[in-house]
Amino acid sequence: MIAIGPRSGSREGPARQTPGGGLLLRTARAVTLLSALLTGCSTDGGDGGSILIVGGSSSLYPLSEAVAEDFAREHPGSRVVVRVSGTSGGLRRLCEGEIHIAGASRPMTSAEAARCRSNGIGYLALPVARDGVAVVVNADNVAVDCLTLAELRRLWEPGSAVSTWRDLRPVLAAERIRLFGPGTVSGTYHFFTAVVMGRAGASRSDHYQTENDHLIARGVAGNRWSLGYLGSASYAANEDRVRALEVDTGFGCVPPTPATIADGSYGSLARDLYIYVSDVYNKMYNSLYNFAIHYVSVTQALAGEMGYAPLPAGEYERSLARLATASEGPS
Repeated sequence: MIAIGPRSGSREGPARQTPGGGLLLRTARAVTLLSALLTGCSTDGGDGGSILIVGGSSSLYPLSEAVAEDFAREHPGSRVVVRVSGTSGGLRRLCEGEIHIAGASRPMTSAEAARCRSNGIGYLALPVARDGVAVVVNADNVAVDCLTLAELRRLWEPGSAVSTWRDLRPVLAAERIRLFGPGTVSGTYHFFTAVVMGRAGASRSDHYQTENDHLIARGVAGNRWSLGYLGSASYAANEDRVRALEVDTGFGCVPPTPATIADGSYGSLARDLYIYVSDVYNKMYNSLYNFAIHYVSVTQALAGEMGYAPLPAGEYERSLARLATASEGPS
């Protein structure tokens, strides 16, 4: 299979092909499929030769990448491409038949479900892990350790008058806050604004936006007075570069750790993460069904290693049962 890098100016994030056999390096390469694969050309290479395309949420990218690598070791000859386009972008591509699995950091909306129905695309929605939205600052900024939801609202609300740290809190430095955050197709963007502002999509826009969490971390790491937000697992992968603030959601200052996310103490900024599996696996691709089973089966062990909070064991058992039932097809 041939893969090429994204065009200059593309909003696509990193992508990964995992050829079967051999452990892949974890240094992600920004690659995408040839356009032919996404414009209707068959991706079925026969038994063991299908190209599986996983897209969507940057918050789930580290987990999807790890699952794909593990799957490739167990299934030599399999080919999986993991891409980032944000939750909204991934679900749109799923409903247009361009990808087989979409990672999502929020539930599918009714409008997205309608798009799938109108295109004859069925799917299974499977919860796979929990994470939280981490608010991060430069590692050299030790002046603040915790922000309240009210302070986050003042900082990120549309038309915000906050431009310096002193505007946010009088005892802080009169230094401009350089802001970094997810783009508007990101599920993290919609989730964060819904929690903090009370309305999904309500946000100031005068900041750097990207669907690539690693670029958010890199931007925050590059300026002492910067601040951003991203998925907590992506923060865990970049904690040598940035520092996570504790957030007071009404019950005191709490850090975004797997433990606080699992036990609920991180409050309203914790969330479930999903994969949406197209029913194309039941019609055309045996390897997609096998990959979906593998994803659910190994995630409970992998999630905790990667900064996510695993779901209760019963959640994975229910998802495996749903996949098994779906694989039988219509009676």
